[in-house]
Formats: sequence, C-alpha cells, structure tokens
Amino acid sequence: MKTLNKIAVVISLPILILAGCTKDFEEINTDPNRPIDVPTYAFMTSAQKQLCDNIFDEWWGGRQSMLWAQYWAQNNYTDEDRYNIRQNVNNGYWRAIYTILVDLNEIIELNQDPEKKDLLSAYGANENQIASARILRAWAFQHLTDLYGDIPYFEALKAKSDRVFLPPYDKQSDIYPAIIQELTEAAAQIDLSKSGWVQGDVIYNGDMAKWKKFANSLKLRMALRMKKADPTNAQRYIDEAIAGGVFTSNDDVADFKYLPSAPNTAPMYRAYYIDNRTDFALTAQFVDLLKGIPVGGAQKPNPFAGLEDPRLPIFAAPVKDSTMLGPGYQGMPYGMPDEITKAIGAQGSSWPGDLILAADFATILMDYAEVEFILSEINNWDQTHYENGVKASLDYWGVDAATRDAFLAALPPASEETVLTQKYIALYTQGYEGWSEYRRTGYPKTLVHPGEVTWIDLSGNPVQFEALTGNDIPRRLTYPQEEQTVNVINYKAAVAQFGEDVFSTRMWWDKP
Repeated sequence: MKTLNKIAVVISLPILILAGCTKDFEEINTDPNRPIDVPTYAFMTSAQKQLCDNIFDEWWGGRQSMLWAQYWAQNNYTDEDRYNIRQNVNNGYWRAIYTILVDLNEIIELNQDPEKKDLLSAYGANENQIASARILRAWAFQHLTDLYGDIPYFEALKAKSDRVFLPPYDKQSDIYPAIIQELTEAAAQIDLSKSGWVQGDVIYNGDMAKWKKFANSLKLRMALRMKKADPTNAQRYIDEAIAGGVFTSNDDVADFKYLPSAPNTAPMYRAYYIDNRTDFALTAQFVDLLKGIPVGGAQKPNPFAGLEDPRLPIFAAPVKDSTMLGPGYQGMPYGMPDEITKAIGAQGSSWPGDLILAADFATILMDYAEVEFILSEINNWDQTHYENGVKASLDYWGVDAATRDAFLAALPPASEETVLTQKYIALYTQGYEGWSEYRRTGYPKTLVHPGEVTWIDLSGNPVQFEALTGNDIPRRLTYPQEEQTVNVINYKAAVAQFGEDVFSTRMWWDKP
C-alpha cells in the first residue's frame, strides 16, 4: 500500500483513443523509459485505488454523483446542484474510468500470455487473477453505461491489440447481457482450490470466495435494474445469481479502505482537511428524511415520520453557525441560488460526518445491505429481508446494538416505499447508485424537483428549486465534450440511434 501512488503514475496510461490519438498511442508504446514488465498485482492495486479515488472524490463524487442523488448540496457553486455540470469533470471522469479498464485488461492479457503466465502465477493462480479483473471490469462498465446509456464496449479496449482507436458505441440493451455473461463466466472461472492474490488486492485480500459472491451480487443488481426492459431474461439472471451465491453478511462488502496517513488517505479527507474545501453539505431533504420530519420546504410526507435515524450523527456533523437554519443537524436546501447559500454560509449547514471525512474511509463498490433490499423487492416486499437490509446498514456504519434494535422495532412494515426509501438511505456515499435507483423506481418521493419549493426563508417566503438545465431530475449524463470532438463520427451515430444527447433522454432500462 505504501507505493500506491507511485504505481498509479507508472501504469495508468490512457491508451484509448478516447483520450488521445494514434500518434500519441505509438509514442506511449515505444517510450524507452516506461516499465514493460509491471507485476499484475500492481495493476490490480492501481485499478482499485484509481476507481475509488474517482467515484467518491470532490469532483465526480461531490459535484455530480452525490448532488444528483440529493444526498449533498453545494455551499458554493450551486449551479452544479441545478444541473449546470462542469465539462472538465465529465471529460476527466470518462477518461479515468476507461484508463482503469485498460489496466484491468492488462491483467487479463498478461495472465493469458503463454510466455508470462507461469511467472505471474506467483502473485496468485492465473485464472483467479483473470476472474477478479473481469469482475472489476464488469463493475466499471456497468457503472459507465448506467451513467451515459450507450457507450463504447465491445471494441473499447482494443487500441493495443487490434488498433481500434475510435471505438463505436454499443446499445445498452446489448451491453447489459454481455456484462452479465462476463460476470457469469468470471464467477465460474474462479478456482477456490487455488490461491487468490497474494498481494495487491485491497478490496478482498485475495479471498476468491468473496470475489465470487461479488460477481453474483453485481449480477443480481443488474438483473433487477433491467427487469422492466427484459423481464424474462432478468428473472433468469436473478435466479442464477442467487443460486450462485450472493453476499450474506457485511464481511462480504466490496469496499476499498484507505490508510490514515499520506499519500494513501481518502479523497474526501484530502478535499476537506488538506485542500480546505468546504463545498458540500448534506441536503435538507436528506437530513429531514433522517430526522423523521416533513421533508424540505415543500413539507413532503416522510415515510418514517416520528422516527429519527441513528445514522444521522454518523452521516452528518452538527452546524457550526446556527444563525440561518438553526442548531444541531441542518441540511442545505437543495437547488438554491448562490446568494442564498452564501448567506447561510459553509458553517451554517451540516457537513458530512467525521467518519465520512476520515482519512481511512472505505469507499463502497457494493454492500450486503443492497442485496437484502433487492431480495425484499423480488419477494414481494418481504419483511425479513427488509429488516436484514436496514440492520446490515446500521451495523456497517457502527450503530450500537441496543440503538439498532430499538430502531428496527419501530420501523413501519415493509412496503414498496419503505423498502426502497431505506435502500436509498443505505446507499449514502454511493451517489451514482442512489441516483440510478431513483431513476429505476421513482423513490424516494422526498426528493425536490425543479419548480418545487425547496426552502421557506426566515421571512416566510418560499424559495423554489430552479434548474439551469432541463426541467426535471436528469435521467442520464450527457457525453463528454472530448468524445463529441475526438470520436465525432461514432458519437453522432450513437446519438442518432437513441435520440437527443440531453439529460432527459431515458436509457434502455429506465422505463416509466
């Protein structure tokens, strides 16, 4: 772990044309100063770290993912709350994920190379290295297609092998089954009688049984997400995933734990305590939901009315200046103009809690609570799985047993609204998943929409959420500007295929 940053600099090279050109690629390939034989464990460590560095940081994580799910709001730059995205963030995120995919592909190719695989087996059985890289690659591709819809998939990683520098876009309806097939094959490829990674696997420390559960759990997530679009195959995939073995406890959670000292501290810690950023606060909508009170300026009904969530003091910190919003835990109303948020001030609303901003925070890729909520949903809102999901989340975040049990006893019964709203709460810090679940289900009903009242000011005047782009919560992310100029022919073909490249265009699985 002490060499994580050095590894990332050496091997994370964007060899896709998505971020460069043919001439650049050839220069990279012939650079005499570039190490040729990087050990595969270094690629795995780097891919895991770079992935988690990007999904929960102050840029993509803070300025898009956590905002669009309405877990957080901006104290500054509130145009980002109102869907005026930073194109440099969008460009950089697309580039970063595809670069990580190249590293994962390198693990697979090296372990298949007849001249190298015997030597590389010292880091773990070849098939187990390949399988874990395929699973993490599947996660990253699923993440990308859920953000954008149609993306380069089948030809995306062939710049080096087949000199495909301008990959075409593939339909999400083709990508989803292909990723699920990849997960199925990767899970079957794992050989539990042989060694996993002997080093470099921060997520699971070489435990291949957990990698197998991760593959099946991710397959379960994807199968449920596509159920409205392709119910027959979705049900088959659900049955296969459960039969293959999904997460059964918090010991199975796929997360990447950072270290308490530089250079391997968590991105949000670095943002708040090293770079002194104070840009983000929890939203009033999320804090009110956790408090068990009517939500936001519109006073929307709370499905957990009168029940304060014990995760509130973990997820949030008390305000430091109670002048505008009051004392204790107070969220920033989502979607307000800069002049109002500046009047409230960065100290006037609840920052993320100490655990969320800890140097050794663990970034989650998928957790056990999500699996239990899925099992509740597919079993007609089953009460036991619902309670298991809430319990798993409370335990993961460190709520003591007595408080946990009292909260569980007071929960309203399982229903579509209670299960999906608790799932949304449990997905906190996984903003991209909270947003995807809202798009799939329409829950929680407590989110504020453009045109609705988000706050009542101190004079009793309503303040509306006025979006700068579009007139509703986005259904997808628009393609990066770099793609529109570099891969222009394939970009235009993709847009012609699915409709307009705008926030309101629904993707394949996103059915009304």
